[in-house]
Amino acid sequence: MTTVLLYWNHICVLHKGEKQFLDRLAERLSNEDIDLRVRYFGLGYPEHMSEYLARPDAILPDLIVSADLEVFEDSRIYQKLEKDLYPVTKWIPLRDGGALDAVRRDDRLLPFVSIPLVYYTRQPDICERTALKDWDGLAFGGINNSAAKTVVKAVWNRWGEEAACGLLERSNIADMPIGAFQAVRMSQSQTALVPSIYALRADGRETFLRIPQEGPVLVPSYFCARTSVPESVARRVAESILCPELCRFYVEQGDLILYPDCLDIHSRQEGARYMVPSTRWLSEIDPEHFCEVYCGRLPTAKCPVRHGAEMYADSTLL
Repeated sequence: MTTVLLYWNHICVLHKGEKQFLDRLAERLSNEDIDLRVRYFGLGYPEHMSEYLARPDAILPDLIVSADLEVFEDSRIYQKLEKDLYPVTKWIPLRDGGALDAVRRDDRLLPFVSIPLVYYTRQPDICERTALKDWDGLAFGGINNSAAKTVVKAVWNRWGEEAACGLLERSNIADMPIGAFQAVRMSQSQTALVPSIYALRADGRETFLRIPQEGPVLVPSYFCARTSVPESVARRVAESILCPELCRFYVEQGDLILYPDCLDIHSRQEGARYMVPSTRWLSEIDPEHFCEVYCGRLPTAKCPVRHGAEMYADSTLL
């Protein structure tokens, strides 16, 4: 029996379905002498994956599926993983197109799905003529997950640091994306940038879904596999996770943009343009400087590396 440790930090609003799928998968793989053990991170669990992996005592997994992008985008965390990763993009056929081009990185990170962020608004005409960087009073959420950070990074990448700082200072930023959605529903804000799964629930009278003029802001999720398990085993588990059953669930239940080329169904948010920080920009930005800018303007924001170290220091006192 080969034990495979999978770390999972994914789509919180769909997590019940994800967990049921993984429980069934673990049962099936046990018949193939694969002992799949899953550790979950994110909303409802003690830590985000990036916070845990930042700890000096963190145990590295064999496989990762994560929409906690600091795992891959903060070089201080990713350097723990990158030297031992398989070239997983060669394992699974991917669907060509602009969305894949926008989130493609190196061959060690396989794009799984993207959460498209779109406008949920009471002012649709303004959405059509306002650049993302120019909003005053825009609501968006996910202070300590990748939703808010990706919005800021995308603006910074496209228009510069000053534009990103201005957006942070003028926006209504909620703890979670659902908070931004509720702010519009409760008339506390007029427009929010939220996952399309929320915006599609608009009532058709007072609130509407609108696509940003730059295209949806994409929050991608990636799969990677370490050489700590045999390649044949890692590929078998990868194929079992990135399968038609789970992909269909994400598109139909979450309106997520799908990358494995296993189904002929599409998110309603797929188009010609997308907003996402480029691979080059992500490789050049100093993660410490980003944390200083971001956390300095959001007092409740946590730097994963600093927070992980603080948690580790506290744990030595127990």
